[in-house]
Amino acid sequence: MSATVERWSEDHVVSAAPDAQVVRAARKLADPRPWSDTGTAGTLLWGSCTGSGKNPYRVSIDVAAPAYKCTCPSRKFPCKHSVALLFLWSRGDVAEGTPADFAAEWAAARAGRARRAAAKATTAAHSRTPEQKARTAAGAAARAKRRDKLMSEGLEELDLWLADQLRQGLANGVDRRPRQLTDLAGRMVDAQVPGVAGRLRRIAGEIGSLSGAESIERTVEEFGGLHLLVRAWQRRDSLPEDLAATVRSHLGLTVRADDVLATPGVADTWAVVASRVVVEGRLTSQRTWLHGRSSGRWALLLAFATGSARASSPAHPGTEVEATVHFYPGRGQLRVALPDGDLRAAPLTDWDPPVLTARRAREAWRDAVARDPWIEAFPAVVRGRLSRTDARGCALADETGMIPLADAPGPDDGPPDIDGGDLLMMSADTDEPTVAGEMTARGLVPLGLVEAGGVRRL
Repeated sequence: MSATVERWSEDHVVSAAPDAQVVRAARKLADPRPWSDTGTAGTLLWGSCTGSGKNPYRVSIDVAAPAYKCTCPSRKFPCKHSVALLFLWSRGDVAEGTPADFAAEWAAARAGRARRAAAKATTAAHSRTPEQKARTAAGAAARAKRRDKLMSEGLEELDLWLADQLRQGLANGVDRRPRQLTDLAGRMVDAQVPGVAGRLRRIAGEIGSLSGAESIERTVEEFGGLHLLVRAWQRRDSLPEDLAATVRSHLGLTVRADDVLATPGVADTWAVVASRVVVEGRLTSQRTWLHGRSSGRWALLLAFATGSARASSPAHPGTEVEATVHFYPGRGQLRVALPDGDLRAAPLTDWDPPVLTARRAREAWRDAVARDPWIEAFPAVVRGRLSRTDARGCALADETGMIPLADAPGPDDGPPDIDGGDLLMMSADTDEPTVAGEMTARGLVPLGLVEAGGVRRL
């Protein structure tokens, strides 16, 4: 922890928060009065915050990684206490000192884990004989064969269920369908196709919130995609390799990051445009969208965590990073891997985004679906007049057409973190806001406002 980093700006702190609700709560806590035992040493930041519990919440942060630890029970990461401490530090309200015991123990534990992982990797790479490597490869092949059999059996069961639904009529048993889909998701976990399990849970939540013709329309669309995915897996040996890789990714078959990092990379200055956190049960994922200044390419960073831990991306919206990214295999795939090491971020300025009209945004979504029929989101920056479509809905409109704005679901299936009404208020100073977000089948999910060459997170 001897290295030092430049103190973050307030915008940098805001970009590190998982959503606007955490920022608002953190600003209220960014007052020295509820804090004690605060300090900073090198890249380590710590403090104790009085809360509703008997004992104060202890916060430890490595601002270089960044990495966070707080003893509060929040399911958001970083939590409001961590963000509040960052606000205090950014204002110069945290003095240098000797780390508190809890912070020193946390930092030492992280350093120890990193040393052990590095030593284990080095030992594994140099100590195995050719015979041991051959046995390892044979064992991996046997496990892959067993998994293929489990997957094929599970997906065949899913396809039979889909066919039964069509024979019975999709208008029948609508009330039971969300529960049936949730049960099927559990079966897909057993069949080792977690990507399909997650898709089934998402479908259950979506159609359970709809009614009438809209529910049936969404069901037809989603069931068709599932059937196509099953057929693609069954015919995987005849598919082009890039499409087969796309199928495997949607089923949830992982590719080792080391294998991805061994492929040619794309070096660029990457604008960190938008980020979104999704919570599904005990799994948290964070999607962070990057745009290359020179290459003009979009890239997606994914971070995952389970249990009480929360996923945290090393890149924060509203900043830019110098990095060489490596794209995962697959047709139209944007996910990338980053080599180990700290990302040095700078505030995003003078960014000239690839702004789309409403018609071009629809065409970009069409092209993305043509490359990857199972895609759920694609990055886009769209400019247009913001207006209400009805009591709940909003849209971006221009002379080429209109793009509906879709709500981004909040964590734990709670209320949306941002919706069209919020966007109307936040962009009141312009008639035609430039909105960065995710294009989906339902429209554009707004995640940021592009302003003065930078991005303001929503």
